[in-house]
Amino acid sequence: MNTRTFTTMQRFAPALAAVAFLGLSASAVAGTHAPQLDELYRGNPSGSVDVIVTYTDAKVAPILGGESRRLVSFKGGELRRTTVAEAIRISGMSSVAHVTVNHPVMASGTPVYDFMPQAIMPVSQPGFAPLNSLGFLYGYGGNGPVGVALIDSGIHVDPSNPDLSSAVVYSQSFVATEGTDDLFGHGTHLAGIIAGTGQNSLTGYSNNIFGVAPGVQLVNLKVLDKNGNSTDAQVIQAINQAIALKGQYNIQVINLSLGRPVYESFLKDPLCQAVEQAWMAGITVVVAAGNGGRLYEANTQGYGTIASPGNDPLALTVGAMNTESTLATADDKMTTYSSKGPSLSDKVIKPDLVAPGNRIFSVLAPGTTLAANSNATIVGNYIVLSGTSAAAAVTSGAAATLIALEGLTPDQVKARLMKTATKLSNTPYTIVASDTGKSYTLTNDIFTVGAGYLNLDAAIADFGDDLPFGLYAASPAAVPIGMATGADGKPHEVIKADSTVWGSSTVWGSSTVWGSSTVWGSSTVWGSSTVWGSSTVWGSSTVWGSAVVFPASTVWGSSTVWGSSTVWGSSTVWGSGSTAAFSTVWGSSTVWGSSTVWGSSTVWGSNTIAGSILGGDPDAGSTTTAGSGGTGN
Repeated sequence: MNTRTFTTMQRFAPALAAVAFLGLSASAVAGTHAPQLDELYRGNPSGSVDVIVTYTDAKVAPILGGESRRLVSFKGGELRRTTVAEAIRISGMSSVAHVTVNHPVMASGTPVYDFMPQAIMPVSQPGFAPLNSLGFLYGYGGNGPVGVALIDSGIHVDPSNPDLSSAVVYSQSFVATEGTDDLFGHGTHLAGIIAGTGQNSLTGYSNNIFGVAPGVQLVNLKVLDKNGNSTDAQVIQAINQAIALKGQYNIQVINLSLGRPVYESFLKDPLCQAVEQAWMAGITVVVAAGNGGRLYEANTQGYGTIASPGNDPLALTVGAMNTESTLATADDKMTTYSSKGPSLSDKVIKPDLVAPGNRIFSVLAPGTTLAANSNATIVGNYIVLSGTSAAAAVTSGAAATLIALEGLTPDQVKARLMKTATKLSNTPYTIVASDTGKSYTLTNDIFTVGAGYLNLDAAIADFGDDLPFGLYAASPAAVPIGMATGADGKPHEVIKADSTVWGSSTVWGSSTVWGSSTVWGSSTVWGSSTVWGSSTVWGSSTVWGSAVVFPASTVWGSSTVWGSSTVWGSSTVWGSGSTAAFSTVWGSSTVWGSSTVWGSSTVWGSNTIAGSILGGDPDAGSTTTAGSGGTGN
């Protein structure tokens, strides 16, 4: 939980040191600007645009001059309204590190019981708000409650509703026209998933509806308006405020169930940089992967749709599983709408893991936009919503629980949850969406489920088996290395997971550590002081300082990193059985460069996409399978 700081040169190769990272100094040369500004310039150079200007020196606000107006100042930068041409001019100043468009940001959640707590606690199977080994509610430790900053649409606090009435300890709105109350209905739902006590469901309901960590205290930082919209600048302000309030409210987790398309590398994206500032301040940042999994434009089959800031390597990025509304986890399946990796631009392997996110019951904020939606399901004081937003909130509760028990660092939390995640079966299965009638074939490959299905029981049981302090759990990049014939006799793309893009070639270790599903479950491998203490496995103090970029082939282990050796033993991680989706996401300028497909906020935020998954994926009985899609051994 200690604050950690280090310079840009310690983290990145010299070739990358010119960028301003974490608000620290870069070299005194002309700044850069996002490629999107060039596209806007070709269309209308005199057009008005709001941009985020990042300073070369975070401590000194430069005099930018020209015809532009500062709207908001924040640590290391500012939001300005100007023309496209003027924005590009400003980016050429030596006092400016980078200029990018202030993009719209939208909530990533959209609208029988979900059995969410039981799904992530399959051994303990709690029927009501659980107590930890210290005798406290999950999220409350020996030093008091862990603080979770919920950066969303606000939290509706109703004194007559005991589920959340005492959880919120601080509220602030960054929406100029609205107060701190939740007018959209999204934030309150997430707050219930994280901290709901379930007291309101003790009578009159067939199941107790409670959150993962009801012992936490919530810091309500509102950025989404009544329609679920926000901007980069608002979210950055809220993240900065969470960092500022960390000591006062013991903020150890930030939940970001929101996002927007990836427009540029995480190295330049100010939203990602703000996430990294929080991470380096000792706050675990949990981010929704996005709900773009049904976007099959250009034959991508939903791959390459991870939203920003979930594309940042440090962030703990979460996709959504469907519990099938059953107590058992063996029938749980991936959702059709959960965004898949790799990330655009940097090809970071995401999501990091998956958690329940489909048709999740949680606290209702009456009279809100989502409550009024005709597709929403309301059950008394609760509303049922679906999306990776909910999955992120589940994971935030799990992170808070571990921190309360053990005081883990963000990197230790991420590594623990990934390594103890339940590995999933690789057999492809088809889900027919009940709202559209369309069929989606899913495979639990590395870009769909990451390290596997969140298992809080296993994470708690893995007590003391942690990444040494000072090492980093940045998600690796995916590097294509050729073709291979899979067990199905079809050609598959072969990749390696490479974290040398961020520095040393030994960040995550060997195949001994990350190997098959047997190794993942072995406390012997992870518990050995020889393994954890060895710089050969976990890297050296020069993890982020290596001058070599993309050199090694043995980072994050072998091809068996993410699960069953049957699936990953041949390095085949592309699950479609077809090379079309892979080559399209990887190399086609149609996907990577087209603002029509990926650059428009309309694509990600449209009512068509949001409405199509408001009710979530169908439960059991409406899937046709080519084999089991449930959990593996």
